[in-house]
Amino acid sequence: MPSKKKDSNWTTWEDMPIEEFRARAEKAKALAVELGEKLDSLFPGLVTLTKEQRQTAPRLRDGEHAMLHKVLDVVDMKPALFESLADQDEGMDPNRFESALLRDRIEKHLLFSKVAESLAPVGGELGDSTLYTAIKFRETLYAAYRIAKTHAQTDRKVMDVLAPVIDFMRKNVAAAAGTKKSRKPATAPSPLPVAEEA
Repeated sequence: MPSKKKDSNWTTWEDMPIEEFRARAEKAKALAVELGEKLDSLFPGLVTLTKEQRQTAPRLRDGEHAMLHKVLDVVDMKPALFESLADQDEGMDPNRFESALLRDRIEKHLLFSKVAESLAPVGGELGDSTLYTAIKFRETLYAAYRIAKTHAQTDRKVMDVLAPVIDFMRKNVAAAAGTKKSRKPATAPSPLPVAEEA
């Protein structure tokens, strides 16, 4: 990253000159691309899910990995009980429920989770800074928009400038209303089956 110039009087990104901010944003994007390429080389074949797949993919709770390993302990103790699941594990042998393969997947999931957790603070700080920056201008400009929109009704020049903004706002209101109607309530992850009491 470029170092702060000795004659500058800024101390944080908020008062950083926009030219410097632009340059650093480009360097940050390049670093993100480089990190993405390095992760791809470490884990060839990383998956990208669709928005719908992401919404419906299972979320494991804290401690669930260990509990699922215990289920596999029972599978290893009594493999004959689980023969009916042989073709559901997406393994290499369609005639056998492959507990070793499933153990590997559980551990890979856990390790992926830990890698993602280690990266989350960076994305979190950038995401929070993005939201914080929006707080600093959006509401004020929406107030300005409401004044400008009222004025545009009697001033053709203002309306010429503001017309695309008015169209944009109307489309967003309509889209938000459509999303609200189609939104389904979120469902909690299914709990592990509980053994019935004797």
